[in-house]
Amino acid sequence: MKRTLILTMLMLALALPALALVPETMNVQGVLSSNTGVVLPDGDYEIFFQLWDAAVDGSDSWGETQIVHQEGGVFNAILGAHGQGLPPQEFAQRVWLSITVEGEMEMEPRIELTSSPYAFRAATVDPNAAVRKLNGMTNNINLVGGANVTVTQVDTTLVIAATAGAGGDDGDWEMDGQDVYHPDGRVKIGLYPPAALNEGFPPARDAEAGKTTIDGSKLAVKAYSEGIYSTMIDIDTLADDRHALFAKRQGSGTTPNHGTGYGVFETNTAVTGYNDWGHSYTFGVAGYTWFDFSYTGGVLGSNNSGTYWGSLAYRDGNGFYWGMYTPNSLYVGQLTRTFALQVLDGASSGYILTSDSSGNASWQPPSTAQSDGDWTISGNDLFHSGYGTVAIGTTTPTPLIDAGLGTALQINSYAMPTLCLDRTVGNFERWAIYNAGDGLRIGRTEVADQFPTSGMLITDTVTEFLDNNGDTLIKLSTADVDQTGSQLSLWSTSPYTTAPMLTLDSQSNSSNYGGSLTVRDQAGEVEVVVTGNYNNTHVGRVITPVLEITGGSDLSEQFDIGNTSLLPEPGMVVSIDPDQPGHLTLCEAAYDRRVAGVISGAGGVNTGLMMGQTDSKADGEHPVALVGRVYVWADASHGPIEPGDLLTTSDLPGHAMKVEDHGRAMGAILGKAMTGLTEGQGLILTLVSLQ
Repeated sequence: MKRTLILTMLMLALALPALALVPETMNVQGVLSSNTGVVLPDGDYEIFFQLWDAAVDGSDSWGETQIVHQEGGVFNAILGAHGQGLPPQEFAQRVWLSITVEGEMEMEPRIELTSSPYAFRAATVDPNAAVRKLNGMTNNINLVGGANVTVTQVDTTLVIAATAGAGGDDGDWEMDGQDVYHPDGRVKIGLYPPAALNEGFPPARDAEAGKTTIDGSKLAVKAYSEGIYSTMIDIDTLADDRHALFAKRQGSGTTPNHGTGYGVFETNTAVTGYNDWGHSYTFGVAGYTWFDFSYTGGVLGSNNSGTYWGSLAYRDGNGFYWGMYTPNSLYVGQLTRTFALQVLDGASSGYILTSDSSGNASWQPPSTAQSDGDWTISGNDLFHSGYGTVAIGTTTPTPLIDAGLGTALQINSYAMPTLCLDRTVGNFERWAIYNAGDGLRIGRTEVADQFPTSGMLITDTVTEFLDNNGDTLIKLSTADVDQTGSQLSLWSTSPYTTAPMLTLDSQSNSSNYGGSLTVRDQAGEVEVVVTGNYNNTHVGRVITPVLEITGGSDLSEQFDIGNTSLLPEPGMVVSIDPDQPGHLTLCEAAYDRRVAGVISGAGGVNTGLMMGQTDSKADGEHPVALVGRVYVWADASHGPIEPGDLLTTSDLPGHAMKVEDHGRAMGAILGKAMTGLTEGQGLILTLVSLQ
């Protein structure tokens, strides 16, 4: 049911600058009725109130939902009293109020708000007639004076005054604009007269006197973990001569005030840094810098014009960094140790830095630096056209020229003479050759200040290759313990033996001029021995528990095969030749008791182990399998052959056949068939086992 509203605006009360006590609320009264003009029954109704900046559309700035009670046909609501107050700043312009009852459509038209009595008063108040806020505080504010300070009201004026005393002004100091000064006074921070400078603090290490007392200082600061901090914000390039902290010792040219020495209480200085109790990493004066640009340093010392100067921590125009730098002469007394020294005056490529009898250093050409003219310096090169010696660590070289052997590099040392070869591009790597007393050693390291671990040892008769623990991995002897020949031994990392795993010896003893190879297992037990002249028999021998042959599958002997009209081929069956002792011939008769074997090598199965003796009856051209697996030419015309059948010779030369007459086969059995043949002739795999 559409409802209508008769609204009466009783009062608008908003907080304004001149009326701080005005509540931020607004009272609204009205009558709810139907669209026919009938007043709605008494009861509670939900109304949503909303403020707008336009009569139609626009933006809302505030909204609030209230449950209002209509009684006697009239309801009353106080806007802003149930949560967020009304926004006073929104009433600097025209404002419209919209009303929505029980969630229905917004009632039309919106109602434009008009002024209330409070608002009439606010419009007449001078903005400068009231204090709105003081140091962020609003509402009631009390002004209270501190020590030696009074606050007095004279009509509409507040008078704030300070009296003399501790913390106040006794009239000696003068103020002029932003400046405060005193022609003859002192500033003391952390102190109060007449306290001495060290009162209330741990005693100093030295007795403080003279200028270091409070009476000799215009500015005195002393506190725990505090001091003077000065920062200069230098953000333009208008001028030089700027200092975050400037100290000047002003003296008199006519009446000098000299110091008496270099001690802390003997000098008169513009700035003194005194590190009482020199604990680790503490300093009297420290200067630091970021090397963002060239010509910058940590601490500068110079004459007034900057002609003679030096810097601690300095970056020069070439981008090099120096711990100490000066373009002028440098005097260093006593012994000085430096990593780098650059002397610019008189420097030239190839010149030598030398000195006179008074210790004055200068750059000189090589010809004048105690050179006899034999050596030539050219750029980065130093060379000698004749014989000579470069000696390091001694003034009395003993060159190899004495033995007529030419030039030498001689390095003398009471410990270990060492030659280091360093690679400095990329990751550091050093190879070192040094004499450790037990021979010449060669080692490698990737750490610059670490001595290389020896990887190789060379003596007059032995060369050893070592692991990182110094244990021998490979040993080559030019003469073994019996002085009978050279020997090569190889070790493993087995923890169960110290014996070499493999030894290759060129001469096993003083009378056996034959090489030998010995192979051990992980426990150091000998497993394989290969000798070239076994017991001086001029015969080689292999001794091993197991011999595995992977190149073939039969045991053959070498025979000559003749007395036949056919050319012998692998796979043919052969028998003993009665006319030529030690020779064989092709089988040509069935059940031949002279059967001897099969020529090895048919069907791609090679000879496994071949025996024979050169230049004897046990020698020949053809390998004949006496036992093992071979392919055999077979004839199935006397009956098909199946795996497992006994085989014997046939009347077809060089062929085998199936045994049909076991009585005749006694002593004529070649072996057993491992594959079959149903008809004709062909190769079958056979297990040779003569019976």
